[in-house]
Amino acid sequence: GVAKSRIMSKLFCTSSSPEAVELYEKALFAYCASQGSPLPYLEEALKLDGGFVLAHCMMGSIWLGVLKSPTDPDVVRHVEAVRELGSEVTERERAHVKALLANASGDLPGALDVWANILVHHPTDAFAVRNYFISCIMLGEFVKMRDCLSSSIPFWSEDTELYPHILGFYAFSLEENNQRDRAEELARRALSINKRVTWAYHALSHVMEEERDPQAGVEFLTSSSEHWIEDGLGGHIAWHLSLYHLDLGNTEEVLKVFDETLCKHLVPYDHLALIDAASLLWRMSSVCGLDPGEERWKKVMDGFGYYNKGEIKTAFIDSHLLMVLARGKVTECAARLALARELLKTMAEYSKRDTSWNCKISDMIGVPVCNALLAYGEEKYSEVVSLMLPLRYDFVRFGGSWAQRQVYSVTLIQAAIRANQISLALALVSELKGLKPMNRTLEKLFQDLKERWKDQQEQKQQKQQPLQDSQTERSSSGKEGDTATVPPSPPPPVLATPPPTPMPNPLPFNTKHCCHATALIPGTYTQPT
Repeated sequence: GVAKSRIMSKLFCTSSSPEAVELYEKALFAYCASQGSPLPYLEEALKLDGGFVLAHCMMGSIWLGVLKSPTDPDVVRHVEAVRELGSEVTERERAHVKALLANASGDLPGALDVWANILVHHPTDAFAVRNYFISCIMLGEFVKMRDCLSSSIPFWSEDTELYPHILGFYAFSLEENNQRDRAEELARRALSINKRVTWAYHALSHVMEEERDPQAGVEFLTSSSEHWIEDGLGGHIAWHLSLYHLDLGNTEEVLKVFDETLCKHLVPYDHLALIDAASLLWRMSSVCGLDPGEERWKKVMDGFGYYNKGEIKTAFIDSHLLMVLARGKVTECAARLALARELLKTMAEYSKRDTSWNCKISDMIGVPVCNALLAYGEEKYSEVVSLMLPLRYDFVRFGGSWAQRQVYSVTLIQAAIRANQISLALALVSELKGLKPMNRTLEKLFQDLKERWKDQQEQKQQKQQPLQDSQTERSSSGKEGDTATVPPSPPPPVLATPPPTPMPNPLPFNTKHCCHATALIPGTYTQPT
C-alpha cells in the first residue's frame, strides 16, 4: 500500500502498514530535529512491515553515519533488504535506495549527487534534505549545502512541523558561507516559531563566536539552555559555550562544561563528542598553556577505544585522536609516543590504499597535519610550521565547521610563536582576528606579538647601525658628491590572502572503499565548532 506522509507535504511512503508509516514519521522528526533517537521507532516500524524501504534506508544511513563498516551486520541487514525490495517502490524511494548503496560502498560524494537530484523533484523530502545537509558538512561542501537549502526552503509550508528545523539547517549553511546577518535573522525566525530548534541555536552560537563579545555568547546560551541541552546536538552547543568561557579566561567554567556535559557522550560511536572533547583539551593545554588534568585526557582516550582494533575513521576524526596521543611533551611518555607513531603509520598506509574520497583526504591533509601535531608534541615547532602553513587553505577539506577547524589554525599560530617566527605569527593572528574581531584572546595575542615584532625590528636596526656608520664614513672619504644609500629595514611580511574560492568538488572515488559517513550521531549530526 501507499500512505501519505504528514511531515513531508504531498509525498508518499510505500508500506503495507499505516501504523509503520506513523512510526517512520516519528523517526524522521527525531532524525531532522535532533530530538531523541529515531532507532526505536524504525525498529518497531520494521516489525510491522519488514519490507518498508524508507525505514531500511534510514536505519542503514544511521549505522553508516556512525562509521560502522559496510560488513557490520547492522548495515548488511538493511542494505540487503533494499537490494531485494527496491524494484517494488516509487521512483523517489528507488533513488533513496541508490543513495544508500552508494554510501555503503564508500561513495559519499555519489550519494550526495543522488540526494541532490531527489530534491530537484521533491524539495520537501526531509530525509533527503537532512542527509544532503550533513553530508555537505562531512565533505566541506558548504556552497552546495547553502544552495540546496536555498532551493528547498520556498516549497515548505510554515505550518509544517519540520519547517523551523529545516530553517535552522538553512541558517547554519548561511553562517558557514559568511552570510552571518541573514543567518542570524533566519535562526531567530525559526526560534520564534519553535523555541526548541537545535540547529538554530547552533547557527547563533557560531555567529556570536565570530561577531559578538564572548560574554554575550555565555549569556545567550546559558539563558536558553533548557531548550537545547537535552537534544542530540546539545553537547556540541555546550562545547561552543566552553569556547566562550575559554576566551574569557573562565577556566573553572570550561572544565565544568567538560565534566558535566561533554563527558556524558564520550563513547566510541559518538564521534562529534570525541572531536569536541579532544579539541577543547588540546586548545587548553597546547594553545593556552593550561592543565586540564590527566584524568580528563584518559576519559577522551577511552572514548577512542576503537583504535585498539586499528580502525581508521576519517582524517578529521583521526587528527583529533592524534591530539590526544601527542598532548604535552609526548616524548616523556613512551607509550603514547609509540601509539601516535603507530597511528601515523596506519594512516599513511591507508591513504595509499585506493583513490577513494577518504583516502584522498587522508593523503592530502590528514597525514601531514597529523605529522605536524606529533611534531608539536615533540616540540619541533619549525617542522609544524613547514607542514601546516602550505595547507591552511585546504583545512576545509577535513569537513566539520569553521569553528571546529580553527583548532588547526591556532595550533599553527602557537607553533610559529614557539619557533620565534614572530612576523609570521603576527600575520596569521591578524588574519584570524579580522574574522573574529571581538575575540579577547586574539586581541591580547595580537598586541603582545606586535610589541615583540617591534622589539625585533629595533634589534635588527641596532645590529645594522655599525654597518651603516661604516658605509657613511667610506662615503664621506670618497669623491665630493658621492653618496651612500642604506636601504631601509623591510616591513613585516604580510601573508597574501587569496580571493574566496569555491569549495572543492568531490574527489575521485573508488566505490570499493568502505569508509564513509552521513551522520556522526544517530538522530543528530548525520562531523564534530
